Amino acid sequence: MRVTNPEIIRSVTKEWKGDRDSNGRPLVPDDILDRMKLVTTEEAWGTCRRNGYHFQFTGDWLNLHPDRVIVGRAVTCRWVPTRPDVHGSLIKQGEDENRIGGQNSWVIDELEANDLIVVDLFGKVLNGTFAGDNLATAIKSRSDTGMVIDGGIRDTQRIFQMENFNAFIRGVDPSAIADVTMTDINGITRIGEATCVPGDVVLGTRTGVIFIPPHLAQEVVESSEAVRLKDEFGQQRIREGI
Repeated sequence: MRVTNPEIIRSVTKEWKGDRDSNGRPLVPDDILDRMKLVTTEEAWGTCRRNGYHFQFTGDWLNLHPDRVIVGRAVTCRWVPTRPDVHGSLIKQGEDENRIGGQNSWVIDELEANDLIVVDLFGKVLNGTFAGDNLATAIKSRSDTGMVIDGGIRDTQRIFQMENFNAFIRGVDPSAIADVTMTDINGITRIGEATCVPGDVVLGTRTGVIFIPPHLAQEVVESSEAVRLKDEFGQQRIREGI
């Protein structure tokens, strides 16, 4: 058993023709990520749907800062309720790979600039708090984006005070993470009603979170820019009474 499987990542993202990291994860260029910050959820959703991707959006989040948009390349991890044989095997695998700290630290150590951590904790909040303020600080320092957690966080007051950072979560609780095991890093992950693949461009807005396949990211941005230009011209004419 391997915590990360590069062969699977390359196989499921074969439509991506650009750069990849050492584990095969697609690396959408920073320029596209910067332009993505002006894209609306509906615009991204429309492009995904036209291309046959119908399950990329998930809503009903606790969004710590609704005024802050987050964009980044997905780094995923998946958790399950603990059972001793699985947990022991994965802890041994982590030791063999020289991973340090708790399992939630393993995936944080994988983050690079403009990555965005996506955590499948099956909606668990009580004892499902993936990060407190210390790990949130580590996430921010490594990625400078935010976090999407289908689970909980703790130390919410301090995380809320962090600048240029945002979190999409299912809830908050003072408890520490317990009775769960991380089964993989950068695997195919279900978040709510959506499927997230490593390297997807994550766009988090007031509306919710959408996972954009990397090979569609440029199309999403260019389509949005064309719509924006057209709408700005049309709205200007309306204001002028034309």
